[in-house]
Amino acid sequence: MQKKLTTRQPLTPAVFDDDELWEVRTQDKTYKLTGKQAQILKNATTQGLRGLVWFDSFAISIPHITSITRVRMSKRKLDEARAERSRQFGFTSETK
Repeated sequence: MQKKLTTRQPLTPAVFDDDELWEVRTQDKTYKLTGKQAQILKNATTQGLRGLVWFDSFAISIPHITSITRVRMSKRKLDEARAERSRQFGFTSETK
């Protein structure tokens, strides 16, 4: 029997910020992508495309992707995460 998967946040972001940094690994190469490029790649994979995704100076073969990892969060998302942790632990901006 499988357990029902529950998460507090979506597994992938709905909005990718430009100042995020993502790392895409294929069988033989690693690519660094901006948030906008990661969004393009996500759209291609969720639409079921199985070919190449072309960027300015390189292309990524979807069938050869082994992992996609966010290596740097955007400033906006970091600020939101800090605010959420502050709320969880009862800190406010008025607390010294």
